[in-house]
Amino acid sequence: MNAPNPITLQRLRQRMERLFAVGEIPLDVAGASRRWALAMPADPDAPLDQLAAQLLTTRGVLPGQRTETGETGETAKDADDTEDAASIARHSATSGGLLPYWALVWPSGLALAETLLAHPEALRDKRTLELGCGLGTTAIAALATGASLSVADCFAETLLFCRYNALRNAGRQPRTLLLNWRTPAGREACVARAPFDALLAADILYEQDDLEPLLELVPRLLAPAGAFWLAEPGRRVSRAFVETAAARGWRDEATAYERIWPTEEKPVRVVVHRYQLPG
Repeated sequence: MNAPNPITLQRLRQRMERLFAVGEIPLDVAGASRRWALAMPADPDAPLDQLAAQLLTTRGVLPGQRTETGETGETAKDADDTEDAASIARHSATSGGLLPYWALVWPSGLALAETLLAHPEALRDKRTLELGCGLGTTAIAALATGASLSVADCFAETLLFCRYNALRNAGRQPRTLLLNWRTPAGREACVARAPFDALLAADILYEQDDLEPLLELVPRLLAPAGAFWLAEPGRRVSRAFVETAAARGWRDEATAYERIWPTEEKPVRVVVHRYQLPG
C-alpha cells in the first residue's frame, strides 16, 4: 500500500466533518493485509435527516405531515403517528426519490470486496467503474488489487467519504463521477467514458424501474471480454435481474456467502456474480 498523503487526508476529513459528526468502524475483511478503518457519519440516519429538511424547505411539507388545511404530504399517515425526520424521509421513496442509505456498511459491499481480494489479478491495471460506491468498501479492495478505478454515485457526500476511506486504507483515491446511472443523462455520462474492462456494483437494485436501465447499460460500458461483478442479497428485483441476464445469455460465475456480517445481527446471504456477455 502506498502511504496516504496526510495533508490530503486532513482536508478530506475536514470537509466530512463540516457535513456530519464522523465516527469510525473497524472492519476485518478476508484477504486484506490489515484491518480497515472506515469513516462514516456517527449517526447513519443523518443523511436521511438532511433529506427530510430539504424536502421541508423545497416543498413546504414533509411526506406524511399535515398542513393547516388538513391535507397531507405525498405519503399519508395517521394523524397520531409521529416519526423522526429520518423515518419521514424514507417515505419519500414513494415519490420516486433516491434515499441516501450510503452511510451504512452493507453486506453486499463486503462480499464483493472479499471476492476481489481473493482474485487480486482480476482488476490489476484494468479500467474499472463502480456504480454506486457507498462508503468505499468495494473501492478499497479494487484499488488494493491495482485497479484503475472510477466510482460513480448520485450523492456528493458519498464520493467524499469514499475518497477518504480509499486513500486511508488503500493509499490511493478513485476518480469520482457525480451522476445517477438510473437517468438517461447519467447513463450517457458513463458511456462517454467507456469502454471499461470491469464494472462493479454492490446492492444497487431496489426498484423494478432499475432493472432494464442496468441491463441496457452494462453492454454499452464493457470492453470485449470485460466482466461485470454484481453483489446482491436476493431482493426481488435483483432476482429478476439474475433471471433476465441468464435469459439473455450472460455467462455467470456465482459465489454465495452466508454469515453474520460485522454490521448485522442475523446471517445474510449475498451472491457475487461475475458476468461475461455473449459474443
